[in-house]
Amino acid sequence: MMRLEVRQAKREEFPVLWRLFHDTVHHVNRQDYTPEQLAAWAPDEVDLSRWALRMEGIDPLVVTAEAQIVGFSDLQSDGLVYMFYVHHLWQRKGVGSTLFTEIHRKAEQINLRELHSHVSITARPFFEVHGFEFVTSQVVTINGITLQNYLMQKTLSL
Repeated sequence: MMRLEVRQAKREEFPVLWRLFHDTVHHVNRQDYTPEQLAAWAPDEVDLSRWALRMEGIDPLVVTAEAQIVGFSDLQSDGLVYMFYVHHLWQRKGVGSTLFTEIHRKAEQINLRELHSHVSITARPFFEVHGFEFVTSQVVTINGITLQNYLMQKTLSL
C-alpha cells in the first residue's frame, strides 16, 4: 500500500488542482452526466487566476502519493465540504477516506457539530459510506446547463 500524506495546498499547486478537478469530472462523472453537463461543470478552458482565487477562498487540503497530488478537498468554518475530488486513476485506493479522516480531525478542532456538502450523483454512494445522509435532491445551473446533485449532511459526535 502506497503511503498517502495530507497537507494544505500551496498556491503554486492550484493549476494541478484544476487539472485533477477537470479530469476527474470528465472521467468519473461521465457515467451519470451528459457530455454537455460535464463541459459546463468543468470546461476545457479556464481562467487560472479566477481558479486560484477560488482555491485561496476554500484553502484546500491535498493528498499526495509519491509527491504527486492524487486528491483534494476542503472544510469551511460552517461545516461545508465545498469540493471533494480524487484523481480518476486513484479511485478506491484510500485517497477519499484519507481526506475524510483529515476533514473530521479539523472539524473536531473547530467544534463543528455537522458537515454538509452538495454531492454529485456519482459521489453519493461514497458519501453515504462515510456517514452522510441524503437531505434533498437539487437542480443547479452551471454555465447555463442544469445538473442534478444532492444536499447531504452528517452529524458529528462530540
